[in-house]
Amino acid sequence: MSIMQTHGIKERAFACKGGFMSFTRFLTAEEVSERYRGSVSVGTLRNWRTMKIGPSFVKIGKAVLYPIDELEAWGKTTPLTDFDPAGSRSIPLKH
Repeated sequence: MSIMQTHGIKERAFACKGGFMSFTRFLTAEEVSERYRGSVSVGTLRNWRTMKIGPSFVKIGKAVLYPIDELEAWGKTTPLTDFDPAGSRSIPLKH
């Protein structure tokens, strides 16, 4: 396994059967916040991690990273219309 950064997006390589490598792209919490144009703050992401809600993430050392493909799937199930920009920014709990 290795981590490299390409154009600001972190990639993690996984060794697969047959010797092929696959790459998963990740975003930091700051990049996730930018992606959702501030509708989800870094602090909100931190709170969601402790409450075990919100998008999936991985920790590599102290780094918290969000897989882009899982962010996209989460975004489809939790549209930004569920957020109240002036309020608590609550989301439905996972079922």
